[in-house]
Amino acid sequence: MTRYVVKRFLLLIPTLLVVAILIFVLIRIVPGDVVELRLVSGGMFVTKGVVEAERARLGLDKPIWNQFADWMLGLVRLDFGTSMWTGAPISHEIAIRLELSLQLAIMSTLIAVALALPLGTIAALRRGTWIDFVVQFFSVAGLATPSFWLGILLILFLLTYFHWLPPLTFTPLWQDPKANLVQLIWPALAVGYRYSAVTTRMTRSALLEVLREDYVRTAWSKGLAERTIVRRHALRNAMLPVVTVIGLEFAFLIGGLVVTEQVFNLNGIGKLFVDAISRRDYTLIQGLMLFVAAGYLLVNFVIDLLYARLDPRISYG
Repeated sequence: MTRYVVKRFLLLIPTLLVVAILIFVLIRIVPGDVVELRLVSGGMFVTKGVVEAERARLGLDKPIWNQFADWMLGLVRLDFGTSMWTGAPISHEIAIRLELSLQLAIMSTLIAVALALPLGTIAALRRGTWIDFVVQFFSVAGLATPSFWLGILLILFLLTYFHWLPPLTFTPLWQDPKANLVQLIWPALAVGYRYSAVTTRMTRSALLEVLREDYVRTAWSKGLAERTIVRRHALRNAMLPVVTVIGLEFAFLIGGLVVTEQVFNLNGIGKLFVDAISRRDYTLIQGLMLFVAAGYLLVNFVIDLLYARLDPRISYG
């Protein structure tokens, strides 16, 4: 087991290297120049010499391979560089927004799991009944409803009946738990509802497959209680694809809540992505994309380890 974990973890390094190369090349292909955007966006006239001097200050006058080598050397030292727009360290720009995005992702995941597992299980056990149709309607509606649109409806409802608007500033949980939860519970519900729809359908499909297995039929024939069969035999083996969906959706939520953060006025990782792309901030875009990619790889690594925990037939010896 230890050998597998070390080997699997070391494989993350070449994967991140390939991702870093792709990120660096693709960003340089996108039209636009951060220097011209900074100096000319205000309508001011600047000479060509000023533009060239600014490009030299930011290191954009160097050959592409030289810029890539500088970036990789910084990554080896765990230094993502500095933002071309603000001049602040990229690690600081990410860190001050990560708490919000991470908490929102965790809350959305908890809401989704709390809804999806019981609903998916009930739908599978009561297949073809009115309960199954209600759960399927709930899940299909969640898939068809964008989370940002649901967020807008929530804001309109809260504004109309409770005169509530999203706060302008983020309050950390450890400073004021009540103010923090009041701010994040509504976007978490909007995102968690769609998240639960995907997980509900996966839970139902996986559990239906397991319930057709011979060992489950044997458990039924022995007269075991339904709760025992579902919890000990069926649901545990059906959790493998469900855990995969939960993990991948969680990794997506950390860097993918762009529109939802805009709707609820949340200054998280998603909003930082939008600002970095609109400003052509190459170094910040590189750092953000590499951070999200590393999050995906780490979540996949944890999911692989959970497989052996959930299914005793899987061995990493």
